[in-house]
Amino acid sequence: MFQITYTMTSQDYAAMTRALTRRPLPRSILTLALWLFSVWCLIVFLTDTYDPVVMARAIFASTSSVLISAAVFVAITVFSIFSHWFAWAIAFLYYRQIASADATVTMTMSEAVVEASSTVADTKAPWSTVKRVLRERDYLFLAISKREAFILPRRSFGPEARFDAACRYAEARVGKEVQEG
Repeated sequence: MFQITYTMTSQDYAAMTRALTRRPLPRSILTLALWLFSVWCLIVFLTDTYDPVVMARAIFASTSSVLISAAVFVAITVFSIFSHWFAWAIAFLYYRQIASADATVTMTMSEAVVEASSTVADTKAPWSTVKRVLRERDYLFLAISKREAFILPRRSFGPEARFDAACRYAEARVGKEVQEG
């Protein structure tokens, strides 16, 4: 059994958001390809030009077209590959609206459940509700959905060995390998 107590910070919330929204690079590249295909379809729809060679010649015929095309390509690329960093930044703006902002949280991992108690609310979740275990440099996250996770900051564990043991403990309860971040 592991029990920790910490005060929730905006950095904790933002780190959780980034960890939950991070996608593998191949999926980000697929997203980029789909966005670029969508832009191409939009150009086809607006211009009735189906031939990519003719389209490319028209774009490169004008300096402003090249600059606009390059800007669109860069924006789509950055958003597709680094979208989890945008979510991280937005989390800082949203933090003050969550009920547990700056709350003191006590997390307990026992054989049967994960418990979170704070000045705001108390919750118990059986290990079967934990979808995945995410380990980052400064955090252990027990994801219970695509947007929510129990946050266990490394700073609240004390010695490094205790944090490592908690990661192994969670991995054993969930039955899935810890995903390194």
